[in-house]
Amino acid sequence: MRAAELALIFSLIASLTAFLPLFFSLRGSHEALQENAAPANFIAVGKPLPRFTLRNVHGEEIELESFRGKVVLIFFGYTNCPDYCPLALRRFSELIQLLGQKSSEVVMIFVTTDPVRDSPEALSRFVGRYSDRIVPLTGDWDELAKVWREYHVRVPEDGGKGGFISHSAVIYVADRNLVLREILTPEMTAESMLERIMPLLS
Repeated sequence: MRAAELALIFSLIASLTAFLPLFFSLRGSHEALQENAAPANFIAVGKPLPRFTLRNVHGEEIELESFRGKVVLIFFGYTNCPDYCPLALRRFSELIQLLGQKSSEVVMIFVTTDPVRDSPEALSRFVGRYSDRIVPLTGDWDELAKVWREYHVRVPEDGGKGGFISHSAVIYVADRNLVLREILTPEMTAESMLERIMPLLS
C-alpha cells in the first residue's frame, strides 16, 4: 500500500475518532430533550383538561367528567399553607358572592398537595372556612402525583414526608366542555376574575 493511501486511511480514522464524542453528546442531548418533552396531555389554553378521578372528604369517588356542563375552577394547595392557598380560597368565596345565582353553574375545586397531613377532616374544616360550595378533593399518593404532574404541580421526592410542600401558582378555568379557557392567579381581584369567567357562562 502506498504512503498516500496509508495517510488517507489514518486521516479518516482520526476524523472518526474526533467525531464520536460529539455524536454521543448530541445523541444524549436529543434523548434528554425527548425525555423532558411535554407529554401528549400537556395542559394549555384551548385543550381539554386532563381527566382525573379522586375522592371527596366523604370517601366518594369524584370524576372531573361529572362536572361537564358547568364552568370549572381548579386550584392545588394544602391546609397548612400560610398565605397563597387561603388567598385562592378567599377568591373562590368572593366569586361565589359576586356570581349570585349564577354560582350554581360554577364548580370550584381544591385539590390537596399534602395528602399525608390533609386528612378528610382537615380538608373539610379548612375549605369550610371559606364556603361549603368549594369541593375539596384528595386521594392516595400515586393517584394525586399523576394529577399533579399533569397540572404542573411539583411532586415532592420524599413522598410528602419532608417539610417542603408545593401548591399551584394558578387557578385553571375550564368551560362547560371541560376545555381550558383561562388561567388566573389568586393575586387578581375577584372582580377581575369575574370578568374573565362571565363569558363562559353565557
